[in-house]
Amino acid sequence: MTETPAPWGTLRMRPYAATTEVPRCTPVIDPETQIAVIVNEYGRTVELGAHGTSTSGLTPTTTTPGDGSGPGGATDADSTESYDQDESSD
Repeated sequence: MTETPAPWGTLRMRPYAATTEVPRCTPVIDPETQIAVIVNEYGRTVELGAHGTSTSGLTPTTTTPGDGSGPGGATDADSTESYDQDESSD
């Protein structure tokens, strides 16, 4: 009777590295402000750091040659992207 060898991947397995426990936090809605806040296991609000907001937009531009009195040549079109980052306090 022949023995089936162990699958290749199981020969490479090792125990997991030591881990640390992460405190449990829960997102809830503040009834007064209707904004999500994070609450720790003791019921206290936790600050997760400042997160800014940003906006971006694509503005198309077109140029047409000539003075408009008659047909005038080729047109050219391109776009410019703008990006605004709000300042966030640390």
